[in-house]
Amino acid sequence: MKKDDFHILELRNSFSGRKFFHKADLRDFYRTLEAELTDKTFRRILYALEKQNVIQRVDTGMYILGNEKAWQPKQKKFIPTFSPELVVLCASIKEAFPYTEYLIWESRILHDFMLHQPGQNQIILETEKEAAESIFNFLNDRYAGKVFLQPDRETFERYILRGTENMIVSYLISRSPRQQVNGILCPKLEKILVDLFADDKKFFVFQGQELVHIYEAAFRAYKVSEKTLFWYAERRKVHKKIRTFINQETDIPLIEQGDASK
Repeated sequence: MKKDDFHILELRNSFSGRKFFHKADLRDFYRTLEAELTDKTFRRILYALEKQNVIQRVDTGMYILGNEKAWQPKQKKFIPTFSPELVVLCASIKEAFPYTEYLIWESRILHDFMLHQPGQNQIILETEKEAAESIFNFLNDRYAGKVFLQPDRETFERYILRGTENMIVSYLISRSPRQQVNGILCPKLEKILVDLFADDKKFFVFQGQELVHIYEAAFRAYKVSEKTLFWYAERRKVHKKIRTFINQETDIPLIEQGDASK
């Protein structure tokens, strides 16, 4: 939807005299404009109004009008911050494997998007399949018992989730969306979102309603390229499923709806 589709001027005129208003008030306002407004359409409108800062949530189901100068959607790029442990780890890997391609990130960067804060943090290193075992052995010599190579769900439940900090070595998918932050190669937000969806065995603790919340929070706070997200999802052969998930399970209004049947 475009900004004009939300009847922002009428909205501000209707609510400008109030200190706050409720979700039900907003629903009634939009039903006067569209009698057959569905709950799903209203949720998408509400999501877009928050994202564009037309309204701001001050409590559960309670809102105020946002700053008129802040109507435009946030275009902030997702730039993760790294723990000192990850920085030291990267330096040692670069020195030992200077010509090996890899991406690295930490699961704690998802915590701001989550409803329930997990007590664990996993450092996830994705590298070429040919180098994975060598890097695993290298890390295991230094962090014995905390490094796992392509772990399955049983390994996660028995060992990884019982620790507060572990390292996972996985196979890197070629041409994965990436960025460089302070000299460290890490995945773009679009890749992380797709991987969470596609690797439901590895990331099973982020599934269900938690995954819905992660997606909605990520889209609301940062600029997410739908083109990049669906291009990578197609490489992972989940582009149909992920589009259906976003359309049916979340309140995210996709710009490019596409055709999930293709």
